[in-house]
Amino acid sequence: MREWTKETFHSAYETYSTMVYRLCMLYLKNESDAKDALQDIFLKIWEKKPVFQNEMHCRAWLIQTTKHHCLDLLKSSWFKKRVAYEPDDRGGKEKTQEDRLLEKIQMLPAKDREVLYLYYYEEYSIKEISQIIRRKESTIQSRLAAARRRLKGILDRGEGAER
Repeated sequence: MREWTKETFHSAYETYSTMVYRLCMLYLKNESDAKDALQDIFLKIWEKKPVFQNEMHCRAWLIQTTKHHCLDLLKSSWFKKRVAYEPDDRGGKEKTQEDRLLEKIQMLPAKDREVLYLYYYEEYSIKEISQIIRRKESTIQSRLAAARRRLKGILDRGEGAER
């Protein structure tokens, strides 16, 4: 990427903020925390002004930075001591099918959430995911298969409860 200016920063924000926010939601499971983390991550970009080789490098950096930032938050003593408050209704908004699916994905272990998100939402190939999270392709394939099985189990149990 070229030199960081206000315009390039705004362009990067417009391009990647949704991806970063969804990742934050998958890890933090709370809208307020996800929004705060999103701001923190883009503040890091503004302060560090990293040089990226290409768009793929930028996306990979954001995914890794988001993951590590969220994991650091989850390990912090402040985060462990607080009591989460999530109202049952979303201000009268009805949940979409995608919202309900993301809730089910959030029930999975972090490793499963990560590969499902990268594969289905960001549409990375298994090879690209292995490069991003620095694991063998066979490991990614195994995690993806296990994540699909676990998600199917959750969806099957959830459908039975809603009928």
